[in-house]
Amino acid sequence: MIKKLLLPFLFILSLSANAQRIAIMGALDQEIAILLDSMKGKKEVERSGLTFYKGKLKGKKVVVIKSGVGKVNAAYSTAILLDRFKPSQLIFTGVAGGLHPEALPGDIVIGTALIQFDFGQIDSTGFQVSPFRKLTGGRHEELHISADPVLVAKAKKASEEVDFLPISGRQPKVFSGVIVTGDVFVSHQETAESLYQDHQALATEMEGAAVAHLCRSLGVPFLVTRSCSDNANQNARVNFNQFVGPAAINSAGLVLKLLEELE
Repeated sequence: MIKKLLLPFLFILSLSANAQRIAIMGALDQEIAILLDSMKGKKEVERSGLTFYKGKLKGKKVVVIKSGVGKVNAAYSTAILLDRFKPSQLIFTGVAGGLHPEALPGDIVIGTALIQFDFGQIDSTGFQVSPFRKLTGGRHEELHISADPVLVAKAKKASEEVDFLPISGRQPKVFSGVIVTGDVFVSHQETAESLYQDHQALATEMEGAAVAHLCRSLGVPFLVTRSCSDNANQNARVNFNQFVGPAAINSAGLVLKLLEELE
């Protein structure tokens, strides 16, 4: 009789123990530092040359990883992460070059869609961006990869409750829209303006679309959220070095608040 009464309880415990983790990625140490400092019960797991950090954030089971910079590192890290941990959803946090004319260092961009702006073909008319290739061959029809709408909506809601770190005495603004990805650190005013005009992109970075491509291919809901460290212009490198720390804190702060909204 006691055994029968315990069975449902043990079943619930089993489900809890096997619950999928929420995956969080960042390319740089600065981008995941505040998350690791806030993690409860942190354990390190080494797999395929990568270090994964398991624990809890805001009461949620998570796995955090530094992907490394660039699309190749991001794709590799994402593939190992998704295969090893099979997370319920994935959030990428970090810094980016702001492209919106009103964006300044510290501002937040919640990515509604990702584009790989350096993937395409060159012909007599110049460079043309192409849609992503499917893993099995052929092209996807759409140029964008849309982020999970539920995660986008919850991130927008969470952003209203975050006490973002002011930069240069200014309270950060929150934008939502397209983020472009390329294996290029953009520090050229005309290029930045072109990315904004051609793709209506609000930020440029080096990992998000690669992560999005893997998540879409494997059916994992994802979100990319960035905080502007610079404006992708001639001052980008100086501004990046100056603001990468506080910008990374703002992006991670949004993630921590977002976790409170997730199941």
